[in-house]
Amino acid sequence: MGMPASQVTDAAQRAWQRGSRFDNPFRTLYPLLALLLDFAGPFFILGRLNRVSHLSAGDFDRFFDRMMNHRFTLFRAILALLLGPLMEMLTEEKNVPPNPPHPLKRVRPRVVHPKEIPNNEFDVVVIGSGAGGAPVAWDLTRRGFRIAIVEKGGFAEMESAPRILEKHYLLQGMSASLYGGITLVMAGSAVGGTTVVNSGTCLRPLPECLERWEELTGIPFSSGLLDPWMDLAEKRIGVSKPSAAITSLSSKIFQKGLSAIGRNEVYPLPRNAPDCQGSGRCCFLCPTGAKLGTDRAFLVEAVEKGMSLFDRSRAIQISEKENGVIVEIETVDGKKLIRSKQLVLSAGALATPGLIRRNRLGSHGSLAGQNLKIHPATKVLAYFPSLSNNGHGVPQGLGYRPPELPRVTLEGIHLPKSVIGPMLSKAGKRFAWWISQSEHLVSFGLFVRDRQTGRVQQFGDSPPWIHYRLHPDDAKEIGAGLLMIAEAFFAAGAERVLLPAVDLPNEPATLHELKKLRPEDFIPRRLITSGFHPQGTAGISRVVDGDLRLFGSDRISVCDASVFPDSPGVNPMVTIMGLSLRLAERLAQEIR
Repeated sequence: MGMPASQVTDAAQRAWQRGSRFDNPFRTLYPLLALLLDFAGPFFILGRLNRVSHLSAGDFDRFFDRMMNHRFTLFRAILALLLGPLMEMLTEEKNVPPNPPHPLKRVRPRVVHPKEIPNNEFDVVVIGSGAGGAPVAWDLTRRGFRIAIVEKGGFAEMESAPRILEKHYLLQGMSASLYGGITLVMAGSAVGGTTVVNSGTCLRPLPECLERWEELTGIPFSSGLLDPWMDLAEKRIGVSKPSAAITSLSSKIFQKGLSAIGRNEVYPLPRNAPDCQGSGRCCFLCPTGAKLGTDRAFLVEAVEKGMSLFDRSRAIQISEKENGVIVEIETVDGKKLIRSKQLVLSAGALATPGLIRRNRLGSHGSLAGQNLKIHPATKVLAYFPSLSNNGHGVPQGLGYRPPELPRVTLEGIHLPKSVIGPMLSKAGKRFAWWISQSEHLVSFGLFVRDRQTGRVQQFGDSPPWIHYRLHPDDAKEIGAGLLMIAEAFFAAGAERVLLPAVDLPNEPATLHELKKLRPEDFIPRRLITSGFHPQGTAGISRVVDGDLRLFGSDRISVCDASVFPDSPGVNPMVTIMGLSLRLAERLAQEIR
């Protein structure tokens, strides 16, 4: 891979250990695919009867370059799975920030497991502790109701970025669709849900998106229906605009370049970190505790007031009865039944549909899992040899919406070196070069409000299976956005950019080379994308009613991004919290 053999060998041994910690089915596939690639890969890719481990340095580079740019998505996916752990080890962080004491640990005596509870009956049980579950649980607890949260994840503690991916992202950050291209779909799995590992960006739904919601449901969302609840949510999580003093180097350079090409409408992105110090690690835990995810903004007070929190616990069976709901949960201490008058499903758009379908909840369960929407996202890297970028500053502090691309939003991004590696669209010596220049790289990202819908399925205890194909028009608009970002970086003085695409000249060194590319060149199978903000899989007017009650149920509600009728056009955290607090008002009236 263009690195010293001893370094690669040592990293390969540790990578093998990393692969053994994958969730299934990847843990089982990893050694089998590694052997298959080693023995058969050179024959299919280079036409040679040789093992990958016996290839010369030149052939080794050619082999991986052809694999990375192969027209068949499956080949690229196999390579990504096998090389991911190796790239992690070759680029792992040396200095991990210290772990800040979590305020929930101060109230830990009230954070209990079922065997410690004298009474197993609650007014409301909430499954999931993220943006949908924690606010409703907090509001009902402060009103005096007996509430319990069941959370599959554990407490997130500071570690290296790859370890955070491993421990606190759904399926270790490897949930993906391979239909027409590789799209990773990211979601958190921890006390606090995705709010613990998201960018912290806090925006309200776009007006045109709320109008679309109203068209689809007949509910007057565009008239300010959610405003009072979003006001409360924003106050609770401390939404404010970051100080210019902690603007990241990437954002400063991008803004400079954007202005140079006549685009001056950048805007600061409000965030839920009023005391932010610009540590640059929002998606891999805030090392100062400044980001107010639901774990800090809602759960601490709720636990102090008597809410029960079952962390590292999983709902395995749910049944609705005339007088309540029975939930069987599996914890570190074994299985237990808990009962409640009402149940709220807030496991996220990827997991909630499986709970509905497996337990045959409501009357429209067959529709749960359909209409999956995401925000396909990606980024551009740019090389500035005269600059030194230590990652300090708010990663996602600035935004820009190109007037000619109304579905595209450009937002800042910064990733640690140990996470950039597996996402690079280069192999061999070029991969080694880009990694070696990591301190001189800046980046900016984008996402598109997608036209496409997919679906998510879950069979038994297996991970969610995602069927999603990037729409060609979305791919084209992503391409236009990428070229715009790259042009801005060149205008700011970049000597080279790296585009997240394969089977294209993705490493232009001049603006002239960049101009040879067109948006139409960026077709779905060529793009390297992630899908953020999964949503829509239990939508209002399809699976739940306007009050978020599951159709055909008297006692079960759903509250997470799965209930969105369509995309909100922005990072969805505040929208979900607004829906959650509105739901709390309704449940408080009904339980009485």
